[in-house]
Amino acid sequence: MTNKPINPLFDTQTDLEALIAADREREAMAVAARIIDRAADTAPVAVDPDIAEAMGAFEDDALSEEDALDACFNPYGDNDGEDGSHG
Repeated sequence: MTNKPINPLFDTQTDLEALIAADREREAMAVAARIIDRAADTAPVAVDPDIAEAMGAFEDDALSEEDALDACFNPYGDNDGEDGSHG
């Protein structure tokens, strides 16, 4: 009996097994993402970086940490007219 590929798209059984493993990992990530999403409705949740990436997380670089903190304490700017505020 010759060892023929199960699927003509794959050269070996190992390729097919790798695809199945990758599909299982994607499904596991999706399940973990749903669990985290539900848990985050009630409290902050620590998330594994790989799962966060699968959920679409990215590093926000629109503001520096210092600018973000300044905005928390002075949401309308410095009132010097340069920021377009009316006050």
